[in-house]
Amino acid sequence: MTKVKNCMIYLILGVFCIIAVFPFYWLIITSAQPVEGLFKYPPLFTAQSNIIENYYHYIKQSEILLWLGNTFGVSLLATLISTFLAIPAAYSISRFMYKGRTLVIFIVLLTQMLPLVLLIIPIYITFSQLQFTDNLSALVLLYTVITMPIGIWFLKGFFDAIPKELEEAAIIDGCSRLQALIRILIPLLVPGIIATATWSFIIAWDEYLFAYTLIDSQNLYVISIGLASYIGQYSTEWNEIMTGAVLATLPIVILFMFFQKYMVSGLTAGSVKG
Repeated sequence: MTKVKNCMIYLILGVFCIIAVFPFYWLIITSAQPVEGLFKYPPLFTAQSNIIENYYHYIKQSEILLWLGNTFGVSLLATLISTFLAIPAAYSISRFMYKGRTLVIFIVLLTQMLPLVLLIIPIYITFSQLQFTDNLSALVLLYTVITMPIGIWFLKGFFDAIPKELEEAAIIDGCSRLQALIRILIPLLVPGIIATATWSFIIAWDEYLFAYTLIDSQNLYVISIGLASYIGQYSTEWNEIMTGAVLATLPIVILFMFFQKYMVSGLTAGSVKG
C-alpha cells in the first residue's frame, strides 16, 4: 500500500509539474513557429524552425536589447533607491515606539491596498505639468515609490526577527545607533535585503501601466511596452511577441535561480518575530 500511495503522490505531483511547465514550453514553441503555423488545427507541439537561428535574427533585427537595457537600468536604480530608503524606515518602525507609529504602519499598508489604476490620471496630470513625461527618470521615481512600501514592510519583519539585545550590547560597547545598524544589524539582514531587493526588482521589471502612460519615444521603451507595440489594429505578430517574452523572462528566471537561497532564508527569517 505504501508503494501504491507513493506512486499516486508522484503521479499527482508530476501532473502538476506538467501543468506548471507547459505554458513556458508553449511560449518557446510558439516563438519558433511561422505565422501561418500559429493557427493550425490540431496545433503544432514542436518547433517548425531552428530556435537558435530564429532568436539570433530576432535580436539582430529588433530593438529588444535596447528595451531590455532600458528596463534593467530603470529597475535596478529604482530597486537600489527604494531598498536604501526602506532600511532606515523599517528600522524606525521596528525599534522605536513613537507617537504616530501605528498611523505610519497603516499608511504603508494602505498604499498596497489602492489599485494603481486610480493613480494614473493624477500622476499623469502632475508629471505633464512638471514636463516630466517621456523620461525614464519618471519611471525610476514611480517605481521607487511603488516598491518602497513593500520593502519597508518586508524589512520590518526581518528587523523584528533580530534580538534587540545584540544592538543594545553594541551600544554599551560604544557604538552609536547608526554604527550598530551598519555594523551589527545590516550584516545579519543581508538575506532579507536581497529578498526584498529581488521582489522590488521583479515588480519594477514587470510594470506596464505607468510605463505605457508616461513613455512615448520608442528609444525609451521598456520591455513591457516594447512587446505591446507588436499588437496592431489589424494584425498581431504573435511569434515575435513570444520571442520577446522569452528573452524578457530569462533575466528574471536567472535572477531568481541565483538568489533563491537568499530569498527562501530571508522570507523565513522575516516570518519569525523575535
